[in-house]
Order: sequence, then C-alpha cells, then structure tokens
Amino acid sequence: MKQHYDFSLITIVNRETVYREFKASLAQQTGVDYELIRLDNEQQQYQSARQAFNEAAQSAQGDYLVFLHPDIRFLDSQALQRILTQIKALPNLGVAGVAGSPKELKNGDRVILTTIVQGGEQAPVGEPITKPTLVQTLDECFFVMTKAFWQAHPFTDCPGWHFYAVEQSLVALLAGKQNYVVPAHLWHTSAGASEDYHYVQIARRMIKQYGSAFPTINTTVRKWETRGWQAQVKSLLYLGKRYITTYLRK
Repeated sequence: MKQHYDFSLITIVNRETVYREFKASLAQQTGVDYELIRLDNEQQQYQSARQAFNEAAQSAQGDYLVFLHPDIRFLDSQALQRILTQIKALPNLGVAGVAGSPKELKNGDRVILTTIVQGGEQAPVGEPITKPTLVQTLDECFFVMTKAFWQAHPFTDCPGWHFYAVEQSLVALLAGKQNYVVPAHLWHTSAGASEDYHYVQIARRMIKQYGSAFPTINTTVRKWETRGWQAQVKSLLYLGKRYITTYLRK
C-alpha cells in the first residue's frame, strides 16, 4: 500500500448519501495524487470538527492536508488539480481555500471572495477573483494547509463545529504566514446557512481569544468587531437573537 501522497483529502461524513455523491464527483478528477480519509460521524462520534480533523491529520500521508465538506462537487474533471496546483505555488502559505474574507472590507461590510457556486440553483456568491488573492480568513467548505504547518499548529480544543478554518487562518497570520483564496470551479451544494446560536457562542470565544491581535475578525458569514464594550454588547445581543430564533423553530 502506498505510504506517501501529495494530498490527503479529509472529510467528515454525517450522511452516507451525500458522501456517495461526493465520491462519485471526486472519482472524475484527474491529475491529482491523493488519499481520501473519511471520518464517520453519522452517530455523532465526534464532539467537534477540530477533534475529528486532528485525528485524521495525525495519520494522513499527504504533504498537504485538504479539509472539505462532503457536499462539495467538482464542475469539471480538472477542477481539483487546478485548485491544488495553484496552492502548491503560493509563497509563505498558511491556509488557502476557495472562499474567504479579506482584511480590508468595503464600507465596513462583509466581503466574500470566491468563484464557487452554491445551493440548489448553483448561484454565484460574493465577488469573483481571477488569481490567488490574500485574505484574512478562509471558509470551512474547502481549505488547505501543509502537514508541516498542522504539525506546528494543530487545531485547538475549541468545541463545536464552527470557526475551525477561521481560527486556523488567524493562527497562521500570528505565525507570520499568509492566507489565500484561489479561483475554483466548484459547487457547494449546501445553501451555507449555519449561523445558529452555537456559531455565535464560538464567535464570542474567538473574539476573546484573538481580539487583542485583530480589531475585526472578517468571515464569509459576517464581520465581528473584537474590541471595546460595543463589540461585546453587539455579539451578546446577536447571541440572544440566535437563541430566540432557535426556540421559535422548535
């Protein structure tokens, strides 16, 4: 059995039907030397994405670790090759991906840099790019780091299922690395809605942990201010709104 690969593709599986469709799409890809690591979570075996990814990364045989959702679909047979070829050429790489948010925002509002499409109608999202572009943070749907970087900076013990790519992006910047979004011919079949109260709870944890280094944490979901009482009040009010929304859905 082969013991070394260029890339380790790592995905957490909550629904077998979605994973089978992902594998069928992946099977059409050409020109990429990879292993596929499936993390079974259909019975909620894992307490957090970070826990699952650290476990997989420990045994991964690739030089690069590719963390991706199983609802990603490739829109042509060379889509994965083009993404990963671009990422291998990036200087001073921290984390790279297919969607992200820059350090500087237009009019202080959310900015998504990406070429992927999303949802059942394959709708474009955000602002398209034509070349690798520097960002502050990456979206969780598809992101990449070297195994050497992960060994130096494994995922933290933060619980839950949100902000894990964002946090790795911030860790990379603090380590003097750079984060990038690259053009990608991908379809993220999910509508991308994940902003429940758990998401906001972890956002508040990120604000506390990284606010001294970053005046804002810019994500593909929203901008989070990190400093002063206003930032705390805003995030607390938003948390309350998410609690109410969750209660009303029951």
